[in-house]
Formats: sequence, C-alpha cells, structure tokens
Amino acid sequence: MKKNSLLFRLIKGAVKFFYPQIEVVGAENLPDEPCVIVGNHSQMDGPVSCELYFPGTHYIWCAGEMMHTKEVPTYAYWDFWSAKPAATRWFFKLLSYIIAPLSAFVFNSANTIGVYHDTRILKTFRESMEKLQEGANLIIFPEHYEPYSCVVNDFQDRFIDLARMYYKKTGKELKFVPMYIAPKLRQIHIGTPVQFSAAAKMDDERSRIKNYLMAEITSIAKALPEHKVVPYENIPKRLRGSNLSTKPYRPGPKPPVVDYRQLRPRMIFNGDPRFSHLKLLGGWIVYFILYFVSEGLIPQSACHVIHSPLDDMIPFNEYWLIFYCSWYACIIASLLYFLLYDIDSFKKLQTYLIITQLLAMVIYFVYPSVQLMRPTSFEHHNFFTWLMAFIYNFDTPTGVCPSLHVAYSIGMATVWCKKKELTNGWRVLCWVAVVLISLSTCFVKQHSIIDVFVAIPVCMIANFLLYGKVGDKRPKLQEHLERL
Repeated sequence: MKKNSLLFRLIKGAVKFFYPQIEVVGAENLPDEPCVIVGNHSQMDGPVSCELYFPGTHYIWCAGEMMHTKEVPTYAYWDFWSAKPAATRWFFKLLSYIIAPLSAFVFNSANTIGVYHDTRILKTFRESMEKLQEGANLIIFPEHYEPYSCVVNDFQDRFIDLARMYYKKTGKELKFVPMYIAPKLRQIHIGTPVQFSAAAKMDDERSRIKNYLMAEITSIAKALPEHKVVPYENIPKRLRGSNLSTKPYRPGPKPPVVDYRQLRPRMIFNGDPRFSHLKLLGGWIVYFILYFVSEGLIPQSACHVIHSPLDDMIPFNEYWLIFYCSWYACIIASLLYFLLYDIDSFKKLQTYLIITQLLAMVIYFVYPSVQLMRPTSFEHHNFFTWLMAFIYNFDTPTGVCPSLHVAYSIGMATVWCKKKELTNGWRVLCWVAVVLISLSTCFVKQHSIIDVFVAIPVCMIANFLLYGKVGDKRPKLQEHLERL
C-alpha cells in the first residue's frame, strides 16, 4: 500500500467523518487469492466508499486525467458539470481549475491506478499486474454510456485482458467478483466470483465474463429492498430510477466522449491524447491530392475500358440515385457519430477508408480505367435526371475500377457490425444497404459490375490488415491505432 502523508490522512479522515458508514455484505465471497472486483460506478460513491470501507489490500482504477493537474479542469468540467444550467457553467468551469491541485494530490496519494485512453494504458496494465502479483485486489468500474439494466450500464471489456496477462505470468486463472454498491442503503454487496478460462478464446471470455458480471450485479440489486439507484450518468437526483424497475434507465442524448469545444489546431499534433485521432482525417487530403494528380496525368485515351456483357443487361434507372447518394450521407453520419461517441470505431473506419483509398489509387495508376456506359440523353426529365447530369459533369468516368463506393460501403458495414451492442436487425440492415448502394452504381451507370467485384478483394485486404489474426496475435495496425 502507498505510504500516505499526514495531509492525505487528514483529508481522508475528514471525508470518512462526513461520509456515511458503509456496510460490506458478502465479504466471504472474496477469494483467498488476488482477484478483480467489478462494480457499478455510482458516480463518486463507488470509488469513495471502496477507498474508505472495502476490506483487504486493494487498488482502485481511476480516471488518469484526475491525477494530473493540467488535465483535471477539462475532464472534471466535462464529466461532472457540463450538463449544468448555462447560467451557472462559468462557476463550474472556474471550480474545475480550483480543484485541480487538490484532485491530483488526492488521487496520487490514494490507493489508485490511473486508467488512460492513449499509450499510457500500457502503464495501467503493467502497474495492475504488479499489484496483483504482490497479493492486492483490484477494484474496477468499467461502465460506459450504453444502458444495460435499471441498475448498471454496459461494461467495457478490455479490463478482462488482465486475466490473460496474469495467467501468462503466474499460471493461475484470475477470478472476477461482481459488486453492487447501494449508497441509499449504505451497503456494498459482494457476489459470487466467475473464473477466467485460459483454454477458451479471448473474445469468448470477454463476452462471457462481462455478461456474467452485469447480470449478477443486476440480480444482486433486484434482490434488495426498493431504493433509488445512483446511476453512472451524472443526473439530478429526482430523475434517478428504482432498482426494481423493469426497464433500463435511458438518459437523454449522451454527451460526446471528447469535448471538442476544447480543441485547438495545435492540440492535434502536440501529443494531446484527446484529439490525436483527428490526424487520421489527413487521409482525405492525401486521397484528394492523388485523385486530382491521377485525373491530370492520365488522359482518358490511356485508360482501359471496363465493360461486361452483364452491364448491358442492367438498364439505366435514375431512381437508383437515391441509394447512390445515400452513400454520402452514410459516410458523413458514420464518421460523425464515431467521432462523438466511439473513438475506437472512428479510428478503425477512417483507417479502413485510408487503406482502400491507397490500394485503389495504386490500381488507378498501374491500370488506368474508364467506363463508357453513361447515357447520352435521358428518357425522362425530372429532378433525378437533372441531379444525375450534374454528377456526370463533375465526376469523370475514369478511375472507376475498383469502385470506392462499394469499398467504403463494405468498410462502414464491417465497422458497425463489429460493435457488440448492435442488434442483429441493424446488422442485416447494414448489409442490405451495402447491396443496394453497390447495385445503384451499376443502375446509374457510374460503374461496371466488374468494378463492384474488384472492390471485394480490396476490402478483404483492408479487413485483414485491420482485424485479421495470426494465432492469438492481434494485427499490428490495430495495436498502433490503440496507441494513437
């Protein structure tokens, strides 16, 4: 355990004097060997009650930003007070700076391990392994903004990788212990542990252990007398639900995971972990430069005509322009959603697009292509044919094989369908959209059916680089993205 200074002991004593006494129920369920205790966050009640009253030697995972004076103001304001009435936000912004030195002192003095979302996460896992090997327990609150039940939000699952690391170090299978914190009852309830299986696939173990912990915490809570649940979200007390509710608590629009109002251009390149992922948007600049270079250097006369007999069987139909143009909306909406709510998926999608862009541009330079199937006149004259003529004017028929319309669509569907919370219905809808968008490129005579099929192996290469595994080894590209 850390050696505490006199000042920290005084602060902790004062907090304990004013904070309600918490009863720990079910301590007999704690294993004799080191384990990971996983609980509902209950806002500040979770960390505070565990620091003061949880038995045995333990270390608590905490937001690493709260351990660094310079990072406290932005994190504290965004996480605690950004939903406050507009008239009072100036006060809370000022307060976030006032508490910064005290926060850094307290979090560094307490039995905590900082958790980060950049390369410093390696330090988190390394320090956690050291504490487990020393015989201490870890306490983790892995909720995020997706609802699961009326008691607990959905868990992030990468903390379960500790078990694999622990097994490799010690040969022992780590146990995870569910914990329900009920501040209103002044109790901490400890449930039955679940043990990691080293013989099972890691993805399966993450899912099994995460689902068990969430279900067990919910079950523990529902077996208790009715009380108000302190949710993960920082919401007014009057809006908090009951542990006996039949529906998960669903707050209003969830806040973005990054406060882009704090963004300054220099922060993207100076190592600020909040905004470093925005560097990937530079891929669009590179693509457009290569696109205009290829258009300028390669005349249409030097291009190979792409055509298939099947193309002649596909009639022009301007109404397919609806699906063709929906592609633009899907690209913008997906990138924007991931930028706001899922940075990991943003990095994967943007990287997927960069890979397909680069592969396509290489093909365009090595084997220039053109299609000559556009109608010279339209049978009908309406809004769709007018818009189609406009698209024909600014989008030349060269550089068509493979179709990036198809490649991007497959990339979007792939990344969306990797999200575990996506239902099967939405997964089906994603791939239906891919099919419709791909067909639309042929019906509006922007691409040959050959362009559609050539896009598939391009996507397979991108998918392998981003998600493919060799044995148990994760792709190097994926590891690099997590460090970005």
